[in-house]
Amino acid sequence: MKLNASILRRAAVALAGAACLLAAPAAVQAQSTVRVELGGAGAAAQNLSLPRGKSAIVELPVDARDVLVSNPAVADAVLRTPRRIYVLGVAPGQTDAVFFDAAGRQILSLNIRVDQSTAALEDTIRRVAPTSQVRIEAANDGLILTGSVASASESSAIEKIAHRYVEKPEQVMNMLSIRGGDQVMIKVRIVEMQRNIIKQLGVDTNFIVNQLSEGRWVLGGSPTFGVNGKPMGDFVAGYQKQDADDTASALMQAFERVGIVRTLAEPNLTAISGESGKFLAGGEFPVPVGRDDDGITIEFKPYGIGLGYTPVVLSEGRISIKISTEVSELTSEGAIQVQGLQIPGLQVRRAETTVEMASGQSLMIAGLLKEQTKQNIDSVPGMTNLPVLGALFRSRDYLAGETELVVIITPYIVNGTNPNRMQTPADGLQVAGDMDSILLGRMNRATRPGAAGGPPPAAYQGPVGYVIE
Repeated sequence: MKLNASILRRAAVALAGAACLLAAPAAVQAQSTVRVELGGAGAAAQNLSLPRGKSAIVELPVDARDVLVSNPAVADAVLRTPRRIYVLGVAPGQTDAVFFDAAGRQILSLNIRVDQSTAALEDTIRRVAPTSQVRIEAANDGLILTGSVASASESSAIEKIAHRYVEKPEQVMNMLSIRGGDQVMIKVRIVEMQRNIIKQLGVDTNFIVNQLSEGRWVLGGSPTFGVNGKPMGDFVAGYQKQDADDTASALMQAFERVGIVRTLAEPNLTAISGESGKFLAGGEFPVPVGRDDDGITIEFKPYGIGLGYTPVVLSEGRISIKISTEVSELTSEGAIQVQGLQIPGLQVRRAETTVEMASGQSLMIAGLLKEQTKQNIDSVPGMTNLPVLGALFRSRDYLAGETELVVIITPYIVNGTNPNRMQTPADGLQVAGDMDSILLGRMNRATRPGAAGGPPPAAYQGPVGYVIE
């Protein structure tokens, strides 16, 4: 039998693939065999998918004399016998092969798709993650991961392994699902303590000396207190024409304040492993961002106690959590005026970290300290250094502030529970009637546990609830 010359030239290219196929187990060969059965009028048409570098067997019902491959760079075909042809996948892509008999009639039209080889990747995943159930599908030069894994960390590890088998990371599509869907509850305590000390001391003097028949000499001064934003003081001296008796007055001003402010937030938040969540207890203030024909465009910026988190459940019950916490407040420092609008500044305390811990363990973020001290002394020129009397011509203003921020984080792996076990602060609340409100001054009715119509005897678990006065 005479064979087409082009087939003979490609025989050397396909010989390696054919040899590998002959050496493969019978089960593999059976899966890579395409059998053609001629039925009715016209030639048969079939589809064939091949991994790159792998071969398949095409068995024909009649003798073939010639084969035409439209794109030999994607796949090649070799006539081993007149009725058995080997097809070799060369590069990812699509092509077709048409087979003809001795009379030039078309026997078979074969649509060939060559994808990435996934055998090595599947073997690696089986050894690295034996409990996973991963299926890998090739799509041209990319890979699609489907199936299920035990945790998000295992899914991420499998995706990183798949990146090693492609040219670019975006060629891997991760569609793995996580069995169980672990949920993480984040218990956070945010505590900020502020301690402020303000001291003011000064003498407000107003002397009138050397009274004459038609006038008098006036000497006066008042404290400044500039640190705390009080109006600036002044010194007045001169001659005043006024009929009055000789007078002299002096007023001592002294002030001291010690204040402690405690800011506390205790949010309990739950999110699915791998998903993000946010929390904000505060408010928003307007900020102009543009101007158009209709007026000024305003955007609102948040402030207060904010928390952002992304938990990921790892193996053996450990949790990796990325946390961003912030405490901010409005201040006049750094405020600006824009077209008559007062835009305040923000004092911000912010911390970001990523940690790993077991369920129920706690982590503290501390050491966010701030200390500020201001002093101001104003005096009458040349008078402040006088012994004893110098104190009457000067004022002192002192301001000290200390702030410390502490964040305590405790993650838990949680599951849903029976709704009958859940309680709210409003459970059992009964609003007082008109007689109780008018005569007894009550806003709610007091009932004994177990009384008819009263709340159930179960008590709250933990220091939660409201007090209505």
